[in-house]
Amino acid sequence: MFLLGGSHYGGGGIIAEEKEKKDRKNSTTLSGKELIQLVIFAPVVFVWLTLAARIIWSASSNANTLDNIEGLLTALAVLTIPVSAGLGKIFEVTHKDDD
Repeated sequence: MFLLGGSHYGGGGIIAEEKEKKDRKNSTTLSGKELIQLVIFAPVVFVWLTLAARIIWSASSNANTLDNIEGLLTALAVLTIPVSAGLGKIFEVTHKDDD
């Protein structure tokens, strides 16, 4: 029977220290810069996903929308540029943290 810092295990605080190190390793902290980027970037991603879903939904249910889809796809393509850049930046930061 093992107890944290208890009398049944001679190591005492070793288990507690290992558990604390594991908790720190599994936790995530955001800097102010990262938080601001997330707050600004999240709505852009949501608008992009909503527009893409709306285009697909409209084109599959309305022949008139399908005939005039070029303008909608252009709007989606324009929004793809900042979304791709933002996702690239987020994954770049995540990748650097893993190394």
